[in-house]
Amino acid sequence: MSRRLRITLLSVAGVALALVLAALVLTYVMLRPARFTETLRSAARNAGLELTLTAPARPTLWPRPGVQLQGLQVFAKNQADPILIADHGQIVVPWRALFGGPTAINKLELDSPRLDLDQLQYALNELPTKSTGQPSLPSIDAGVSIRNGTLVRDNSVLLQDVSLQTGALSSGRTFSLNASGQSASGKNLRLTLMFTPLETARGAIELKDLKLSGYGGKDSRIQLAGNATWLGGPKLAIALHGEMAVKGSDSYRIDVGSDTPDARLGGRLHVKLEGPQTSADLHLSPLELAAWWKRIAGDHAPGPLPPPPIDGTVDADALTFGDVQIKGLKLRSGSALPAAASSAAQAEQNEVK
Repeated sequence: MSRRLRITLLSVAGVALALVLAALVLTYVMLRPARFTETLRSAARNAGLELTLTAPARPTLWPRPGVQLQGLQVFAKNQADPILIADHGQIVVPWRALFGGPTAINKLELDSPRLDLDQLQYALNELPTKSTGQPSLPSIDAGVSIRNGTLVRDNSVLLQDVSLQTGALSSGRTFSLNASGQSASGKNLRLTLMFTPLETARGAIELKDLKLSGYGGKDSRIQLAGNATWLGGPKLAIALHGEMAVKGSDSYRIDVGSDTPDARLGGRLHVKLEGPQTSADLHLSPLELAAWWKRIAGDHAPGPLPPPPIDGTVDADALTFGDVQIKGLKLRSGSALPAAASSAAQAEQNEVK
């Protein structure tokens, strides 16, 4: 290689390196990552949350303009344990943001995050309300995309390989959520949710045209539609109707409503079920029922087996829950028992070891 050719190649390489460095500097100056991270923090604060990063955000142009996030954590206010942890994330921004456009975020993408349901429930219970006690809908302009996430409760993994896609959240605009994951037992699960939030003159948030679909494996499903009303804090009133099937069985008609207009999130629900050789009319708390089922399905403490935390009636030729099948079930519980029968049942329960 001649000396002139070497000088030419070195000159071209130097110019290319200078252009790359100039592009990086220009990208940083034009994007100004701090303004987008502050926008994200403001959105979190509006939802009653705190967002932190372990390192300054970095701009990127490939494959889309955005801001790289490292060590992202989201906390409920005044809580030491985070709701969400993600080692890496990205804010996707519109191209116009490079050319002096407004500070806007199209989407927040997270890789391998960990979501703690206990902390999330605490945050929901502490949602900000107006001074009059009326609910305030947090406006979230950006959608969310999650890949390879993990869902935990009590430090135990409930779901892994979680994928989540959501749209923006604002009054009068249809919100959508699509999620999938794998349970601890290896079952593939899917969930879709859609509704349109509307702020009403009476100080509530109505969730209009609510549609919920869930799928567990290939042969279990539930589909519900109806409306709900958020009354502030954790208070949520719902009225949903639809169908469900378990392990490929015939479809069952299901109606789910709040026991009271101001039922707390995770509180008691009124559930009615009608299907082939099966009927149920129950008042129950999903969280209490899940805890009871976990106890009887696993290693429970010595002593009497507690009755299920439900109030109502069940008549079924056969019911299947996971790997357990119950045949010829007739249940009368709580207020569905006559007074004398209730006393006798309680006495018998006290004698069972």
